[in-house]
Amino acid sequence: MANDELLETLQETITEARASGERRAGADRRSGRPCSYGGAERRNADDRRSGMERRTCRERRAGMERRHALRRTEDQQAFQKRVEEGELTLEEVEFVRAVDRYKRKFNRPFPTWSEVLAIVKELGYVRDSLS
Repeated sequence: MANDELLETLQETITEARASGERRAGADRRSGRPCSYGGAERRNADDRRSGMERRTCRERRAGMERRHALRRTEDQQAFQKRVEEGELTLEEVEFVRAVDRYKRKFNRPFPTWSEVLAIVKELGYVRDSLS
């Protein structure tokens, strides 16, 4: 019976607290102490996004694709510059292009090490046995 009485008292307390209208009114709900937050009250304010034009999912994707295309172009230009300046050997250029072809073919931005090993083997490299 004590549990039923305790439960009933708890429910009454919750109902009274909800009806009082003082919830979250400057006091910390958990401790009852004054809240230390000094900023503006945002819960009752209008949605700041309401005045902004909402973009559709397709428009957001188009922006992302544009950024990726720009980055790919920049990466290709940087790669071409390194090739022209002689910073990369022909083997390195061949490897980078093979990895790029693999990434495009299988739509993988970051191949795993197992996939890199498969690319290297596809290029014809074999491990020298030292024993």
